[in-house]
Amino acid sequence: MKSFKGKRKSISDMFHLNQNFRTHAGVLKLAQSVIDILCFYFPHSLDRLQPETSLIFGEPPILLRSRCDENALMTLFGHSTDSSCSHFNGFGADQVILVRDELSKQKVPEDVRKHALVLTILECKGLEFQDVLVYNFFGDSPLQNHWRVIYDYMNSHCLLDPSTNSFQRFEIAHHNILCSELKQLYVAITRTRQRLWICENHEDYSQPMFDYWNKLGLVKFRWLDSSFAQSMFVASSSEDWRDRGIKLFNEGNYEMATICFEHAGDTFREKWSRASSLRASAEHIINSDDKNGRHLLIEAAKIYESIGKVELEASCYIELKDFQKAGLNITFYLLFSSRH
Repeated sequence: MKSFKGKRKSISDMFHLNQNFRTHAGVLKLAQSVIDILCFYFPHSLDRLQPETSLIFGEPPILLRSRCDENALMTLFGHSTDSSCSHFNGFGADQVILVRDELSKQKVPEDVRKHALVLTILECKGLEFQDVLVYNFFGDSPLQNHWRVIYDYMNSHCLLDPSTNSFQRFEIAHHNILCSELKQLYVAITRTRQRLWICENHEDYSQPMFDYWNKLGLVKFRWLDSSFAQSMFVASSSEDWRDRGIKLFNEGNYEMATICFEHAGDTFREKWSRASSLRASAEHIINSDDKNGRHLLIEAAKIYESIGKVELEASCYIELKDFQKAGLNITFYLLFSSRH
């Protein structure tokens, strides 16, 4: 290669940095097992790189099993359906429950959502947590019983138990959605730095992947009971909750940021986040539901006013096309500012 001065220069060798300094080896191996299936069935869907390695020690990923007819999350968080029970455990600021999508999030009991961060896989992209609980990923999957195609992969790699019943052969026409499902699973797995728990209310759809991971020796099974649940919880300081809330607020996840600021005891930021959540909801629905959209904007404006966010309050009135009220707010704000 020649430079503009005519002197020959060489391009330095390129190196792939495959050592991970944040996540332990057990999680990386589990993530790689997902990549291996992707590369086998969908070789053009991703760039194949050397597997990541880590010198960090950590406990293997845990597949949690709950008793029949139990809601795993309610069992985990130690909440009784008896209204006389006032004790409710909660996750810390560096722990999260990951679900597939917004619909799956709404299935999480409200009491749990008040005591733990619950994010969708899309919302958690770019974020990391010390501990991650992946909840009902397979149970809510559109792939449903087509997850049994994993046994075809196991059979191709001499991993299948001879006693396994009949399984599906991979056909791109029937299993093309497997590609996006595996990519989502990879994202969910790699959000943790230390502990990873995978929990399903029912294992009908998850069993093939569980069998695959178990055959590779990558996971451990644990029954979900109160003693194990207690070992999962980690308390966080007010500063930890505030820092997490600020990160989520900056990501536009106002609902979860509000919960963080509540735990932090930061009333100002809690109200700011709550108002931002109302405003975002209003902007989402106002074209199809003008009445409720306007109501949400008015509520947001009131909260902004209560914390002195006059400019944001005025912007709500501008969206409501109440320009007189918006102008008065800005005028009072400028007069007040000039005197101080």
